[in-house]
Amino acid sequence: MAGRRPTPTELKLVRGNPGKRAINKKEPKPARRIPSAPAHLTNEAQVAWGRLTVLLDRMGVLTEADSFALERLCDCYAEILALREIVDEQGRTYETTSTQGELVLKANPAVAMLADVDRRFKSYLVEFGLTPAARSKVQVKTNDDEEDPLAEHFG
Repeated sequence: MAGRRPTPTELKLVRGNPGKRAINKKEPKPARRIPSAPAHLTNEAQVAWGRLTVLLDRMGVLTEADSFALERLCDCYAEILALREIVDEQGRTYETTSTQGELVLKANPAVAMLADVDRRFKSYLVEFGLTPAARSKVQVKTNDDEEDPLAEHFG
C-alpha cells in the first residue's frame, strides 16, 4: 500500500478529525485478550512472547488480532540475540586473502544481517507503541463498557 499510513480512528476522534475524512463506522474491534504463544517459536522467542504479552496487556493495546504481528516481533528479537552471539564469537570483521595474495579485512555478514533485523524489530516495536515516540501517538480506551462521549458528535 503506497502513501501515508491511515490515521487510527481513535486518534481522528481525539484530534477532532481535522481532515474531515469519513470515519469508518464498521472498523473491526477485536477483543482484548492475550493470545496463546505459537508452539513453533524458539525458546528465546517464547520468553519474549511471555514478557511482551504481559506488558502489552497492561498497556491496553493487545488484542486477539495481534498474534501474527507479535509472533514476528518475537522472532525478530530471537534472531537479534542469535546474531549478536555470532558477532561476539566471530567479530565484526574477518581477514581473507585477495586474488593478488594481499590480506584484506572484510565485514562479517552477520553484522549486516543484524542491522537488517534491527530495522524490522524497530518497525514492530512502533506498531505496538513500544517506543517513546510511538507511545505518544497511541490512544488507549480505559473501559470498554463506557460509552464514548464523542461518539454522538463524530459518529
